[in-house]
Amino acid sequence: MPITKAVLDKINRPYRFNMVNLNNEKFTKFGLEPLYLVVHPQYINLENNIFYNNGIAHYECILSNDIERILKIMNSNIYGRFEDVFGFLNDDYPIRFQIYNKQIFFSNSMALSVYKNNLNIRNEINRKYNLEDKFYEPTQEEMYQNYGYEYCRLNLTPQEYFNLMISSKRQELRFYTNPDELNAHDLRYWLNYNANIFANHTCSRETTGVYNQETMELINSLLETKLDIYNFFDSFSKKANDWQNVVKKLLIEFGVYSEFIPKEIDNDNPFDNEGAFDERNHWDRMFYKASFDMLVQFIGFDKIETQLSKTITTSKPNIYEEFFNPLVMEYNIVQLPRLILDEESQQFRWISPNEFVNSGINRECENEIKLIKKYVPYEKRHLYLRD
Repeated sequence: MPITKAVLDKINRPYRFNMVNLNNEKFTKFGLEPLYLVVHPQYINLENNIFYNNGIAHYECILSNDIERILKIMNSNIYGRFEDVFGFLNDDYPIRFQIYNKQIFFSNSMALSVYKNNLNIRNEINRKYNLEDKFYEPTQEEMYQNYGYEYCRLNLTPQEYFNLMISSKRQELRFYTNPDELNAHDLRYWLNYNANIFANHTCSRETTGVYNQETMELINSLLETKLDIYNFFDSFSKKANDWQNVVKKLLIEFGVYSEFIPKEIDNDNPFDNEGAFDERNHWDRMFYKASFDMLVQFIGFDKIETQLSKTITTSKPNIYEEFFNPLVMEYNIVQLPRLILDEESQQFRWISPNEFVNSGINRECENEIKLIKKYVPYEKRHLYLRD
């Protein structure tokens, strides 16, 4: 899907807009004030829409966090099903519960959800503790009160936890269809933006109908980009036989892998517990270093360069078809090798640009671009852009 003229118009410049609907008289009489936001185009996602950086170091807006989280799960150790472990590599993803008089109790919604919605896990727990299939479902208030000490745990496998996370993310990252759905809590969660835009706090943060179409599109572009990442790794995980091994190979391919050398821990000193987290931090640093290259060369995003004017870095093969409009307007397209996993051999392979098959459509686009650049003055080339 080629880069459209609408996307091209926003690629190489900061985008400033007012986030609130000042045409709504119901709110202006309460002192609704303009709320301006400046965002910078950073990536073109798999749907060929722009992902913007709003300049705020907010967790949900940093794409490397999503990649780190996924690789951390894929790299998790596998523990005994009901083994009580703590402080080992990358967490063990347990669900915790209590058993009393053959009745199961939960103190968090995740454990309850896993038990309710996964028949195999529920049967496994029921057999171990000789429980009946029916169970008591506590309210959120009862969960907050807690039942006391957590007696039991079941360690989810990395695959089980990964599937739960993917399912949860697909629910969480659903797009907004109407700007009237947005309230200040949504802006705070997705953009970390101070969205109290009523004078004297006359309206609550739950008030809807305040924000406009552009605000909704900005948030949706974030949700869409994050969903692209999770869907990509969901597909990738199904191709990998040994997750820990393939994560190590992936880090080696991106030149960031290094062996972990544990430091000596004084077992007689109860306060010398830093070593339990050293290995976890060691892997996290590697995930972080590799994540930015992965976005372009593994997942397939296009990087909008900020240091070089009118430059896009990509690993796409058919650049003349995909980047027809930017190339007509004298953009520089930097083409990098693409990394793929051979499912049969379980080995990674780099595909360099000269290995890409130059399709007929791509050659036609290349020839047309050459003719336009040769015979059409720059100021009139916008007439030849494709929608």
